[in-house]
Amino acid sequence: MNMRLYNLFLLLLPFQLFAQSWENAPIIKQAQASAVFIDVETGEKIIRINEDKIMNPASTLKVLTCLMMLDKYGADYQYETLLMYDGKLEADGTLKGDLIIKGSGDPSLGSSRYGEKNSTVNFLEECLAYAQKAGITCIDGNVVVDASGFGTDCVPHSWPYNDLGNYYAAGAWSVNINENSYKLSFNRKGNSISNINIQPSVPQIYFTNELELGPANSGDEAYIFCAPYQDHAYIRGSIPKGKGAFSIRGSMPNAPLFLGVSLQKTLETNGIKTQGVTVEFNKAKKGKIIHKHMGIPLDKLVKSALQKSINLYCEAFLLKLGNGSREKGIGYIENELKSNGILKNDYDFQLSDGSGLSQRNFMSTYTLASFIHNQYKKNKDLTKLLARNGYDGTLKNKFTSKSLKGRIYGKSGSMGNVRAYNGILNAKNGKQYAFSIMVNNYTANYRAIDKHVEKILLEAYEN
Repeated sequence: MNMRLYNLFLLLLPFQLFAQSWENAPIIKQAQASAVFIDVETGEKIIRINEDKIMNPASTLKVLTCLMMLDKYGADYQYETLLMYDGKLEADGTLKGDLIIKGSGDPSLGSSRYGEKNSTVNFLEECLAYAQKAGITCIDGNVVVDASGFGTDCVPHSWPYNDLGNYYAAGAWSVNINENSYKLSFNRKGNSISNINIQPSVPQIYFTNELELGPANSGDEAYIFCAPYQDHAYIRGSIPKGKGAFSIRGSMPNAPLFLGVSLQKTLETNGIKTQGVTVEFNKAKKGKIIHKHMGIPLDKLVKSALQKSINLYCEAFLLKLGNGSREKGIGYIENELKSNGILKNDYDFQLSDGSGLSQRNFMSTYTLASFIHNQYKKNKDLTKLLARNGYDGTLKNKFTSKSLKGRIYGKSGSMGNVRAYNGILNAKNGKQYAFSIMVNNYTANYRAIDKHVEKILLEAYEN
């Protein structure tokens, strides 16, 4: 045996013995478990457990989509949303034509996440101000929302129906607003639930409330059932007993229409009458541009998507990567992985979405760990985009032991019987490891699974 390989074998033997013990532990022995740790400096895999087994990565998939988006468009990229008009603007300010909003897929348009200056109200007032500046006093036509960039296919076909009406499963259009979500508030009094209030007001939806009151500390177990373009939503499940208001969040069934109606109200409140509102999903509109609204820089959107695990952003990114086609976006990611030598063969990879909400996503820990290793070699600032365990994002309350706290920059992922983690681990000896860990089809309590995952992270950190 080559002496270098022999020495490497001796070096890695303790890790592999630990790996066998970890994989065969009773808590996950009947489940599927996989883990890969790659030395960032040397590229050596120090831990490899079922590295080629394809599994569901849940939200850790977001790292792939987000970093592919950054690679293609750059950190400073900003989405453009255009305000235009067609037809003829008369001398008296009457527009003989349509006022048009045309989007390019900005998932953060009108989101207060980035401050009130970026809020939906501010965007509507911005459109009003530029319409007035152009001299428009009356619109003898419609407010038209041009959402033709991505068409009508706003959610992946494999998303579960019971997710679709909830904020985390909001559809992605080429025109989005307020993260395509709304807040429902309920008044709790005694054993009854009443007074449903919706903010912002979504005119194209009404509710049948079938909620029940659960125990005082039972938490939010409420689900909104409403698919895209439907106008009737059912609210089922339970909210905890208590006094006062309790809120949940839902997904708009037609965000482009909501934006159009909202702009029409803003215009008419300020004396600019219109004929109505239409949404164009198929044919792109053309017109005279009177304003370009520039979005939040892409690196900030990616940081939000990764640290707050925002599915909408990643679905919008996937569609952008595919020039409006989800399938082409998936093809783009697959081709990039192949060109970088990360995908070994066509059987190592299957995607149905860009966020990880689908139960039909499959890939190996080898693929994800190798991708993170590749990205980190190119850009050490990658860690600034990821959550830090014990401090922020989805890792704020994860792996907070004295040894590990603050040592991991990464992304977590979870859904029914799926726990996954990936990122960069800063080890005790000063080395850094790109890693991916997945556990699928377990039956133990998820907290116990996380404790078991922590053992392998501690092994890599300490030894």
